[in-house]
Amino acid sequence: MKKFTQFLCVIVAIVVPLTLSSPAFAQKGGPQSGGQKQGGGKGMKGGNKGGTDKANGKESPAAHLPPGFQQLSKDEVKQLDGLCLRCLRWIADARQSRKSSPLSVSDYFGSMEAPQSKKPEGNDGNSAAEISETDIGFYVLSRLSDEQRNQLGRLLVGQRADISEYEKLRSEVQTQLLSLNADQAPERGFERAIADVAKTAGELEIRIAIARAKEFAEVAKSVTPEQSEFLMLLRVNPAAVNANNESISEVRATLAKHDIGDQETIAVLAYRLACYCTGTAAQNAAAAPDRNAGLLGNQSAGGDKEGQTTARFLSSLNPTQQKQIYQLLGNQVRTNQTQLSRRAQIIVALDAMKSGKAPIEAKLRQLGSQIAETDAQSAVAEARGFQSIRKSLTAIQKEFIQQNLA
Repeated sequence: MKKFTQFLCVIVAIVVPLTLSSPAFAQKGGPQSGGQKQGGGKGMKGGNKGGTDKANGKESPAAHLPPGFQQLSKDEVKQLDGLCLRCLRWIADARQSRKSSPLSVSDYFGSMEAPQSKKPEGNDGNSAAEISETDIGFYVLSRLSDEQRNQLGRLLVGQRADISEYEKLRSEVQTQLLSLNADQAPERGFERAIADVAKTAGELEIRIAIARAKEFAEVAKSVTPEQSEFLMLLRVNPAAVNANNESISEVRATLAKHDIGDQETIAVLAYRLACYCTGTAAQNAAAAPDRNAGLLGNQSAGGDKEGQTTARFLSSLNPTQQKQIYQLLGNQVRTNQTQLSRRAQIIVALDAMKSGKAPIEAKLRQLGSQIAETDAQSAVAEARGFQSIRKSLTAIQKEFIQQNLA
């Protein structure tokens, strides 16, 4: 037990990516609430007031942002992108809830390095298609034996009811969150109700994850040396996968008679299997996503397009509104640190199942419940902040956002 605790501490130290290292959150900072010219007036450009400070000869990752945000780290800038995109979506009054992707359900098995070399240049839609996790999953399926594929198929069928219930609970949480995008105040006990639903969904998600880990561990026992070598090479260089690969086409053709959702899900299961078999607990924990973003929409962040949108949006806000965004970002950074620590504990326990160590399921369910409850609480605070900003926008700000950023 002592060795396990020491190992877990090492994992947590690896996966918490210096979330509080930036001076932005190590001390008081952010936009000042007074003394700056108010945004939203004529001639708003957005994104052209970035700082010129250099760090180690390189331009700051936040140089394109307005004053008060230029001290952010690269990771914090990426989180800010996602935050601003969600805020814009909220301002646009996009109230429809979104069904979660199979990739986001019980995502405790890590991921492979994003195949950067396969991304479309400029993201204009005219270049070759980007390689997705499902493409990689289909490629993995092409190298599995019939029995190994059947094991994943049985897992898919056996989890349909749990996943359907999970989707129902998640949709309920989203619906309650989106009710905040209205003029009337929420009902009494709103926050407690949403937290209770989220906790139930979190416990169910852990049950799904444990069942997957058990099946993945069984499949791993039958992996041949040739398959193992293939999976390791794939993890090292997922960019080598071609979406038009003949093996991928054959697997897609074989699965064509099945439901589209099932095709995607089994490809995701194969992808997660590959990550689970080839990654260490530390590697898979380090790949933990920003889960909070999922409850309120768009997770896309970190690209040039998102960065310019963020800069223009922030420059359209007045100092008080900018301060609200800054405070929401600080809350998100701190929450993510706590969530990564909890997720690391789950991932370590699931990874240990490869060597035959049974997990303490009650403990994992408790952690899953805590993660989901914190996600929901964080999303409620975020939604309230977005609504406050939305209600405080001037007519000129609304027109600028609608014409340039919507």
